[in-house]
Order: sequence, then C-alpha cells, then structure tokens
Amino acid sequence: MKKKLIITFSVIGGIIALVIILLFTLFGLRHISLDLRTYNSLFSSEEAQESVISSGKFAYNMPIFFQDKQGYINNLEKSNPYLKVINIESRFPNTLVVKCVDREEVFAIKMAEDKYFIVDEDLKVLRIENIFTSTQTNAILLSLDSNIHIENAIQAEVGDFLELSADQKLVENISPALKLNNRNTAEQKALFESINVKYRTNPLTARSEAYLELYDFAGVKMSIMEANDSLTLKLNCLLAVHAVFDPAEASIYELRVLKNSNGDIFCHQTQKS
Repeated sequence: MKKKLIITFSVIGGIIALVIILLFTLFGLRHISLDLRTYNSLFSSEEAQESVISSGKFAYNMPIFFQDKQGYINNLEKSNPYLKVINIESRFPNTLVVKCVDREEVFAIKMAEDKYFIVDEDLKVLRIENIFTSTQTNAILLSLDSNIHIENAIQAEVGDFLELSADQKLVENISPALKLNNRNTAEQKALFESINVKYRTNPLTARSEAYLELYDFAGVKMSIMEANDSLTLKLNCLLAVHAVFDPAEASIYELRVLKNSNGDIFCHQTQKS
C-alpha cells in the first residue's frame, strides 16, 4: 500500500511539474506589441514604442494567464500621459497586444495665476503650463464654478486624473457630446474659445442646477441650461442655430438653449442684459 501511495504521489508530482514547465516555457510571456489606433500617432516610431513597452514593466516569462493587465495599464498611462490604453489582449501562446489611442488636448483649466492644467476629455493631465492663451488650434479654456473644487489639485502631476468635487460627469461629457454632433476635437477647439461651468437657481423648480456658458472666437455668448439633461441634443440644437447666427450681433444678442414643459428643446435668441 505504501509503495502504491509513493508511486501515485510521484505520478501526480510529475504531472504538476510538467504543467508548470509547460506554463513557463510554452505560455511564458515573450512578446509585447502596440496596436495603435490613431492615425499618425505620437508613438509611431520604433524608438517610441520600445520606450512605451519598457514603461509597462511587464513580467516576462510569467504565464500570460497570470498577468496583471490592469497594473500594466496603470504603468503605461502614468508614464505616457498622451497614451490611452483601450485594453490588453492575450494572444496565445505567449504574446500580449496593447490596444491604444493617442489622448488629445481638449481643455485648459486655470489653477492659479501661473498654473494651467492641460487635460483631455477624461480630465487626465497631459501637461502643465505657466502661461496659456486660447487659440483656435489649442485647448479650450475651461472655467469651473467656485462651488466646484479639484480635490487633488495640489498634488496632481502630469499623468494624473483630476477629481472634481461636483459635476465630474458633466465636464467629461462635453467633448464626447460634441463628437456625437460630428465635431471632432480639432473642430471643437476651432469653435469654442472658452466654456464655463456655472450654477443657477432654476426659476421653475427653485433648485440649483449646472449650466454651461460657451463663447466662440467672435465673442458670441451661448448658454445651455440644465446641462446635465440631454446635453447631446441641446448641443445639436445650439450648433444648428449658431451656424446661422450673425456674429455682428454678438454685442446685442446671446443664444440660450432650454427645454420647455413639454420636453421640447429649443434655442432662444435673447437680448443681452
């Protein structure tokens, strides 16, 4: 009986050893590649890709079944601010493919007299500038109401995501909502000089609500009331009216997007107060 047990355990041990050897030899991580989804990417060169892969701190030779993909994503995005990792795909037997796109500068948020956070639509800090002037080719100046605080403003560095005390989802939805209205990032920058997130008391509900105040480069003022509700549709309405609005009247009139009691969205041209 004892001899049989020894043989049984020896066989089991041998199988386990064989499985481990196969895991580390056949399925051990050997290759990493970048699948860039952005045309003319910042990371197109071989040197740039090697640098990105190195920053991921991948565990080579470790079986691909046990790889810490989220940890790699964190490493890659922290070390490469302009890189957005969509996911990391396992390709058997021993390869990981990092699917990624380039992040784009969308907003410039003024933090102090000499400090601007240049961020993308996800509020990731891409760079920090001491001086900033909004043009039609760089980031849109974004101002936040005094009631909105950046929780990690003091310690935030390049590569970090900003955390707002309120209406984070609204701010992060602005650029995607414009993209749904066929305005890519370059077109957004060309159209808007600044966007302000503000609060007001709704005269009908008597509740505080967030609204957006937008300015184009001709000085036309536009407001989207109740901005947390149907933002994409309201932007669609605003863009349609703005396209036929005479910039010469910017000193007299402003555009305001609202929703009536029937739920219909409309853009109202009103005289400036």
